[in-house]
Amino acid sequence: MSGRGGRRASVPDGGWRPVDRVEGPGGTLVRFVEERTGRQKVFDFSGLPGTAGMRQWLARAFARRTGPRSGIKHAGSAANCFVMLRAFAASVAEAEPAVGGPDELTAAHMAAFRLAHGGRPGGAERVVRLRSALRDDPELPEPARTALLARPPRRPPTTRPATYDEREWRLIMAALRSDVRRARDRIRGGRQLLADHRAGALPAGGSQAELGCLLELFDSTGELPRRGDGSVAVRVTRAGGVSAVTSMLCLTLRETTAFCLLLCALTGENFGTVAAWPAVCYRPGGQAGDAAPVVALVEQAKPRRGPEREHMVVALEDLPHGLADLLEGAEGEARWLSSPVRVYRLLVEVSETSRRLGGHLSALSAYTPKRNAGSSCWVEGVTAGHVWTWARGHGFPSAADATEGGRPPIEVRRIRQTVIERDRRPVSHTAAMMNDRYLAGSPTVQAESRVVVGDALREQVDAARARQPATVFTSTLVADAEGDLATAADRAGLPAGLLAAVIDGYHDTVLAACIHGQQAAAAAREGEGPCTLSFLACLDCPSARALPRHLPVQIAMADRLAALAAHVDPLLWRARYQPRLEQLAQILGCHTAAEQASARAAVTPTHLAFVDDVLAGQWDLR
Repeated sequence: MSGRGGRRASVPDGGWRPVDRVEGPGGTLVRFVEERTGRQKVFDFSGLPGTAGMRQWLARAFARRTGPRSGIKHAGSAANCFVMLRAFAASVAEAEPAVGGPDELTAAHMAAFRLAHGGRPGGAERVVRLRSALRDDPELPEPARTALLARPPRRPPTTRPATYDEREWRLIMAALRSDVRRARDRIRGGRQLLADHRAGALPAGGSQAELGCLLELFDSTGELPRRGDGSVAVRVTRAGGVSAVTSMLCLTLRETTAFCLLLCALTGENFGTVAAWPAVCYRPGGQAGDAAPVVALVEQAKPRRGPEREHMVVALEDLPHGLADLLEGAEGEARWLSSPVRVYRLLVEVSETSRRLGGHLSALSAYTPKRNAGSSCWVEGVTAGHVWTWARGHGFPSAADATEGGRPPIEVRRIRQTVIERDRRPVSHTAAMMNDRYLAGSPTVQAESRVVVGDALREQVDAARARQPATVFTSTLVADAEGDLATAADRAGLPAGLLAAVIDGYHDTVLAACIHGQQAAAAAREGEGPCTLSFLACLDCPSARALPRHLPVQIAMADRLAALAAHVDPLLWRARYQPRLEQLAQILGCHTAAEQASARAAVTPTHLAFVDDVLAGQWDLR
């Protein structure tokens, strides 16, 4: 198949074989090729300490780890892997006896490397990289592999970078949007001037016509007129110089950095990922025009996810119309200020000239007249160094020079952390990764979590207090009432006659006695109706009093509720029966073990029938 402007796809010839990247005498030279740029770098393992067999094996392991299907795509990452393997070779070289090859590696060699490097600065990272490099190596013996993959005890989540507060965030966004807005107005103005020049609408002989000629030459060739000695022509100087002319059609490095940082702040994506976004996207539904809501699907790559999952598609969305209307300024500023898809489309628009002349595929493309020897004036993408330059140009300090209440330092990790904490939604990662890595270690989230947990605990305490068990009259109180009723009634807080009636059983329900039984009967006679709650609800009622003679039926009810847990839906049991079981346990705890044992022996079929009728709702008034 073939695409527009492309070439027909094909497969290699039948005899094609991939290039062997292990070269040199003894197979100790490994050639690494960057996938995106094609740049090559040769890593020499011949100078590593240890035996020749170990050096050759480490070269093969390095070639496998940095192959086309690995997650290592850049020369810098490959160099880090080489440094780690060199440290491992030095560790193995100190062992006695000497290790002649991978088949002689043991668990002790892996433990020695972990012990030597685990406590050093950056040593833990080397241990992790060694594990990634050798975990699937076919030449590594299984005992050594098992020791290599043995993980240390789980450490608590590391503290993530502090987020920007509202004041700091506004300062950063204002600076970014100012640069983007200035670039938009300037380049659109330059293109309009070039269009007027090509249409012959500029007065001949004027400065505008001369500037239009310069823009025409630059847009066509990417060059400006120069003298014989290589210096720029006088008319370029009259127009303001090379930077003034070229910036009317191309972004500067500072502006591409602002675009990249603004897209990171709007989407929460990694800075390096956004810096490699292509200038081509897919817009489903054929939407067109600034008035219609749009979605742009942009391809991106995150090599750390592995060869099978590194390529992703991010959806850049527009703002809903209602929210966009609220965000628009009083002067009618377009809503692209807070719309990821509109900022991206604007970036593609204003970088068209530099992409065309520089042959770039990335959306972030710029022209810089100041360059080092051998470098190109057409720059594709941005790096962390450009972020530092942009921050310094806008008066943002470094992290070491930042002061309380002043302008904040610009850190791409803090920008991503701020977006994730604000939105609380995964960005090119799983929800588990967001919770465990980005939110669990955040001081802000930890403070919020403490408030939420505290509120939940207080709510549970309040609920437990509101669900107090029925007041218990112990056997001691009942015995005292038989000798001195007035004193016992005073202790119980009831009239003497009512206490005597309660003790004699005239107010019994099922699980307790009701001290308002007579008032309830009188209310029924007056037409107000009796209590319609279930007899289980007596355990919540402040009118309930539990006496020793209720112990048998209470024990029978507790046993039946506990047995129901295995036969009822767990959520239903926890909501309906578990609180009652806890209340019964508290009531039973007010009696001695001997009293409970005697009551359990006194459980009769009548008590069990009462329990069955209550749970079946036979005695409920509907």
